Amino acid sequence: MKEVKTTTIYTKERLKKFLEVYFFDKFKLARIILNILSVVLIVYFFRKGNIKYTDILSFIFCLICVIELNTTMIPRINLYRLIKKNDKKIDSKMNYRFNKNNFAIMNNKNEFTSYAELYKVIETNDSFYLYINSSQVYIVSKDELNDNEIDFIRSSIREKVSTYKIKNV
Repeated sequence: MKEVKTTTIYTKERLKKFLEVYFFDKFKLARIILNILSVVLIVYFFRKGNIKYTDILSFIFCLICVIELNTTMIPRINLYRLIKKNDKKIDSKMNYRFNKNNFAIMNNKNEFTSYAELYKVIETNDSFYLYINSSQVYIVSKDELNDNEIDFIRSSIREKVSTYKIKNV
C-alpha cells in the first residue's frame, strides 16, 4: 500500500472524546496528587473529634474535587465553551493523505508533515490523535478506514514518532 486517503469531520461528539482523552492524559500526575490530598483530608475529617464549620466546607470541597477530577465534567465544560463561542473547528472537515514517511492535510493547500516531526501520537479505538506540538492536534477518525489502512497508518507512524500511546477508550 502506497498511501491512504481519509476524511474526518470534527463533530461535537468527536471533539468531546478528544477533550476527554487529552484531559486524562495531560493531567494524570496532578490528578493523582490532588486525589491523594483529597483522601487525606477526608480521612482527617472523619478522625477529628470536634468538627467546625470550616471542616465541613473542606470536606465538601474535597468531594467536589474528587468528582471533578475523576469524571468527564471538565472536558464537557470545555466543549460547551467551544460551542458557545461558535468555534470554527466544530463540524469542520479535514482531508488527510498518509504516505510511508509523512502525511498531508489537503484542504486549501497541501501541508506535509513528517511523522518524525510529530510531538506524540495517541491511538484510541476510533481515532488517531496526531500532536504537532503540545497544543495543536489533528484528529484522524478510523470510521472510514479498513483494517489494512489502519495498520498501514499505525506502522508508518510508530516507526518514526518518539511517543506513541494506545488508549482503549
